[in-house]
Amino acid sequence: MIDKQKITIIPSDYGFVDYAPVEVSSVPSELKESFLSYLERGCNASMDYLARNIDKRFNPRALVEGAMTILCFLTPYGPDHGGVAGFAQGEDYHSAIKRRLFRVMEHLRKQCHTLGLPPFEGRAFVDSAPVLERYWAAKAGLGFIGRNNFLISPQFGLRTIISEIICNIPYDSFEPHAPTEVSSCGECGRCRGACPTGALEWNGKSSTIDAGRCISYHTIESKDLSPDAVDCKGWIFGCEECLKVCPWNKDVDGWEELEKNKDIFVNLKPEDWRKMTQEDFDSLFRDSGLKRSGLEKIKNSL
Repeated sequence: MIDKQKITIIPSDYGFVDYAPVEVSSVPSELKESFLSYLERGCNASMDYLARNIDKRFNPRALVEGAMTILCFLTPYGPDHGGVAGFAQGEDYHSAIKRRLFRVMEHLRKQCHTLGLPPFEGRAFVDSAPVLERYWAAKAGLGFIGRNNFLISPQFGLRTIISEIICNIPYDSFEPHAPTEVSSCGECGRCRGACPTGALEWNGKSSTIDAGRCISYHTIESKDLSPDAVDCKGWIFGCEECLKVCPWNKDVDGWEELEKNKDIFVNLKPEDWRKMTQEDFDSLFRDSGLKRSGLEKIKNSL
């Protein structure tokens, strides 16, 4: 039963498949040590931004003054098509998700006023700020972090994008998420076996992705237009090999705006990409995440 004195958020009203609040608290020191070791070993490749704002990454109150609660949301996305990862089959998810988070924030402002709480203060984040998204989502009860480094929801699988609202509302103003009974993905190791480049490393306790060997990195993040360091295996934006073999993988219906280009990707053949002009690319994908890599990089990944 929902407590009428608590703030209610129905995630499906905004298209999210799940949502959970988590209280802002200290992050375990071993997590920070593991992250710093990851950087020291150069596993972030050219992603220098990961080495910036370390204090903010491990302290949400450095991002939102007076932060008391992190509201974590899961956005569903569909399968890959045409060598393009499922999350990039339509509009850039950063923009699409943030629009809906802003609607949630407006709802929170109204609820705070109705319940006599202090005026809402907060910020929305979608995979573009130094936030430990998987850690907080798992701590909130939305799932667990698998050996493939995905957040795995026992109910909704792996095809979800984490976003969050960090705010000044006390944690006990929200209904907590029901605890998940599953805390690990098991011992199958299919993800590591499926990785074409051996980018997934397992030390017996935790998993690391070596970006320098990762197809997703080379087709999206790397500034090198010719990804000669790895064989991209037909992927031109992202990679889902470790996701597709995971026993926890589930089919979910993605947001319409996140899938609006899938018919284009289904029908585009490598020769079509090679013949494509910059004008055509800009017209087809003007609001797509593919603009992060650009047409020339896509052609060089074929």
